[in-house]
Amino acid sequence: MDRITALVWSELKLILRNRTMLTSVLVVPLALGVFLTFSQIDAPTYVVAMQIVFALGMGVYVGGTQTLVARRQSRVLKRFRTSGISDGGLLVGTVGPAAVLALAQLILFGVFDVVAGLPAPSAPLALLLAVLGGLALVTTAALATAIVTPSAERAQITTLPLFFVVVGSAVIIAVIPAGGWPDILALLPGGAIGALSRVAYGAPWTPYALVSLVAWPVLFGWLATRNFRWDARVAAV
Repeated sequence: MDRITALVWSELKLILRNRTMLTSVLVVPLALGVFLTFSQIDAPTYVVAMQIVFALGMGVYVGGTQTLVARRQSRVLKRFRTSGISDGGLLVGTVGPAAVLALAQLILFGVFDVVAGLPAPSAPLALLLAVLGGLALVTTAALATAIVTPSAERAQITTLPLFFVVVGSAVIIAVIPAGGWPDILALLPGGAIGALSRVAYGAPWTPYALVSLVAWPVLFGWLATRNFRWDARVAAV
């Protein structure tokens, strides 16, 4: 555990020193989240859903994929496999700093929301599930996407399809009325975040959200377990 903690701290310092990475995983999602707080104050479900999506999607999914691929291509991951840290611990330690920054942003968003006058959620447990389930989704998705990403620069491209699906499904579910066939969209990646944000402000629970909350992390985790590459890939020209 001490080695994993040291790895997390080391990766966190690297992120804070890298202006490009710091901007993509912290500055941009933080700015977007604050903008939403003060521009959409009459739509708390939408605001909360988007804040979760931006913090986790940009910070952990995109940032985590970039970090994993960069460490693999520089052969750091392969060297660290001889350090005594388990494979799981090594991956957690590599992606963990992005998750720490994302959770810190969500705490700040909560403060901003209170200051802006957004109503308090009537079911805070739903928001907690949205954050934890969303974190599991983007973390396992980052591991799976790293498999097909040949370089850290290409991560900006390979993460786009799923990122847009997560954002789009969360937005749609967060703003449509609960009940009826549209609820099935909660089965899409990210749909559970929108559905649970809606539940947090009084909507009924939907089983589709709970299924999505578990199914996608399991699927992406299975793909990563079977196919994750530790050796550097040759990027296509």
